[in-house]
Amino acid sequence: MLWSWYMSNDTQFYALAIIILLVSVKYFRVAAGAVIFFLVSSWATTIMVSLHYGYRARIQDPFAMFDELYDKPWTRLGPYLVGMFAGWFLLRSKNKIKMSLSTTVIGWFLSLATLFCLVYGLHLTTLEAWGSALYVSVGHTAWGAALAWIVIACCTGYGGCINSALSFRMLQPLSRLTYCAYLVHPVIMVATSFQMDGPMHIHNALTLILYFGNVVASFRLSFCISLTLEAPIVRLLKITLAPKA
Repeated sequence: MLWSWYMSNDTQFYALAIIILLVSVKYFRVAAGAVIFFLVSSWATTIMVSLHYGYRARIQDPFAMFDELYDKPWTRLGPYLVGMFAGWFLLRSKNKIKMSLSTTVIGWFLSLATLFCLVYGLHLTTLEAWGSALYVSVGHTAWGAALAWIVIACCTGYGGCINSALSFRMLQPLSRLTYCAYLVHPVIMVATSFQMDGPMHIHNALTLILYFGNVVASFRLSFCISLTLEAPIVRLLKITLAPKA
């Protein structure tokens, strides 16, 4: 399936995270050093693979060298480690930190600027071998770091209107369906493609129609799957693993 590479990576990262967390209970510095080691190793490995194959980051071919660079765990570990750090930071600070106005503004500016550059940067420039290697190695980690800032800022009271939008009550039911929607949306898109009997000429209006149609269909199907499979299993696990009184 189209998303099997992600589930495989996520499972491996989860197992690695458990080991690091267990070590951190008694040997925190060793665990912190391991996180830094894995992060730097992931960057270095990705750079070497990119240079070896002569990869060029181009907006015209965003999934070039998919099997070599995009879906491998050693090239995808960075964002997971950043997420672990963000979770640890929020746990230790108990969501209570003080930041000056200048720190908050700089943090939001760097976060949004990073997201903008990663999404639209390739539209504005052409990267050579070393630039492409740095982009593909650090880009995913930078994206995770930018999102980590948004999460930390929102959890600690510095999210403003963005926190209000992300915490909107009407979005909570949809937030519980996002993982199911992630799993089923490729099936919806492939099924839609198989219904076509000829080439399709893409333009902005048609792209919007296809986008919203796929989103609605994906969430409707994920709602059914969540009710019949995910929600009952999660409930049973909570009952089974609940601490005994």
